[in-house]
Amino acid sequence: MNRTDYKGMCQLFSDGQLLWVENTDTHIAGRVTGCGEGVIEVEVKGHRESWDRGDCTEMTHGYKVNYEEYLKHPQEFDTHLD
Repeated sequence: MNRTDYKGMCQLFSDGQLLWVENTDTHIAGRVTGCGEGVIEVEVKGHRESWDRGDCTEMTHGYKVNYEEYLKHPQEFDTHLD
């Protein structure tokens, strides 16, 4: 996950959104529970792990969020899948 995507995802998390990521090395999915310095805290099968942001891809909505646009206009982000 590049820096812009990481920053946008962490902003969504801090705004209270429920987010999921997949570890691209292990192909295990986890729910985001926090963001640290270059790491993503995830809950996987009842326990917590820290994954390097470079080893993750977001899979929250089934599509990739354009975080570059989100960071420019966060108030316009719609989490509803109409």
